Amino acid sequence: MYAIYKQTHPPTGIEHCVCCQFFSSVENNLVVAGTSQLRIYRFYTQDEHNAIGSTSTDKITDGSTKRRKLELLSQYSLFGNIECLQAVRLAGNSRDSLLLSFKDAKFAVIDYDPGTHDLKTRSLHFFEDDKIIKSCNQEYFRAPLVRVDPDRRCSAMLIYGTHLVVLPFRQEGVLDENEQEGAFTGSGDRSPLLPSYTINLKDIHDKLCNIIDVQFLYGYYEPTLLLLYEPLQTWPGRLAMRHDTCALVAVSLNLSQRTHPVVWSLNNLPFDCSQVLAVPKPIGGVLVCATNSLLYLNQSVPPYGVSLNSIADHSTDFPLRAQEGVVITLDGAKATFISSDKLVFSLKGGEIYVVTLVADGVRSVRNFNFDKAAASVLTSCVCECGDGYLFLGSRLGNSLLVKYTEKTEELGAELDLFSPGLEPPQAKRRRLDTDYTYALDDLDELEVYGKEEQSGVKLTLYTFEVCDSLLNIGPCTSVDMGEPAFLSVRSTNCLDCSILIDFCLLIRLK
Repeated sequence: MYAIYKQTHPPTGIEHCVCCQFFSSVENNLVVAGTSQLRIYRFYTQDEHNAIGSTSTDKITDGSTKRRKLELLSQYSLFGNIECLQAVRLAGNSRDSLLLSFKDAKFAVIDYDPGTHDLKTRSLHFFEDDKIIKSCNQEYFRAPLVRVDPDRRCSAMLIYGTHLVVLPFRQEGVLDENEQEGAFTGSGDRSPLLPSYTINLKDIHDKLCNIIDVQFLYGYYEPTLLLLYEPLQTWPGRLAMRHDTCALVAVSLNLSQRTHPVVWSLNNLPFDCSQVLAVPKPIGGVLVCATNSLLYLNQSVPPYGVSLNSIADHSTDFPLRAQEGVVITLDGAKATFISSDKLVFSLKGGEIYVVTLVADGVRSVRNFNFDKAAASVLTSCVCECGDGYLFLGSRLGNSLLVKYTEKTEELGAELDLFSPGLEPPQAKRRRLDTDYTYALDDLDELEVYGKEEQSGVKLTLYTFEVCDSLLNIGPCTSVDMGEPAFLSVRSTNCLDCSILIDFCLLIRLK
């Protein structure tokens, strides 16, 4: 450990963010975390006078503009660096709770106590078992990842890259078997948290190792966790011998029986897959982000993928279609959904892209539309704040609260439901000359499937406007020390100051 430690200034960089109702049940709060610091903000509206030529859509009669701002409500210092941050609404609570993970395998559930205006620990978990530590490579410990089921049935935390911790949540009106055995609080009320249990990933699949990302999926009867992994690793210099090494597996978690059968698996994905994004209903499925490609996968429909640059044409055998007019990479990108079929990508260079998922009648994605909307800071986290607002957190520059609005001009061209170069279905279908509606020849099929009314998909373009920012000082890239050249008489006569040292910090400013 260190001999001397004094924090002269609290951390200003932001590494994690989430929008939830933490302080109040009637308004949203922005919760941000950077190293050991946890800060809670509220949104308020401020009227500002419009500049000449302003295109803001929130104008009121007196010529001013209503913009949302951030107000700091409280700031807390924790005894450890926050590795992951999530929010969930537990049964019987009117406010959201925060799920925090710490190195190496620590987990905490905290609430806000309005009586003391402080944090209240609801549950603490410690999973640093010697047996687990000895079974994995200690040189490659990764930070624990926390994921929450969209239907708030459980949460899962990946520890050491080899084990999965499942923490079930009590559901309203359901008495679990574990509760019958005494899972009650001291006041006699049922606890919203049920006993946790640990799953060894080797028990799910023998080759399940080198986990890249985990994510819960939408639309399943039981909590279903998708794991992206690379059983046999490779690197760009060895692509001629080994490529398409990534794979995914979807595990259904039976919380009552504590079983975890595999419901879906897929192999031979590009080697540079970096993260997975669960697609909300009604489309469903998952987006797999690779460095040079973007894939849409679903259990019941054929996969669809596009190449984002020319490197993908030579680094994978996965069937990809060329994305016209796009030359980007997704390594280090952060993304969040702003609607069921639109998501925002913040690339490693600061560019912001709005991606639209174009789906057909069977809820299968058939095309992507990339729209470069703006450029911002280098983001480390991103979250959707509701009402058309987006927060971009950064540990390298100032964090931004931006407002996205639809462009007013009409889009002349409409996008076909099927991607360019892909032939429409030929069996029992013919294409009309006036629109994109396919008529069914067989009357029996018309009675079963009905008539398709949609004639195309209109694309929506967005503009981004900065409403507020959080100042970030740093990060410090270098430090040096030395004795000052000139000392005052008062300093030289000071008996307590036997050694005077000046520090020079080189700070990278964005």
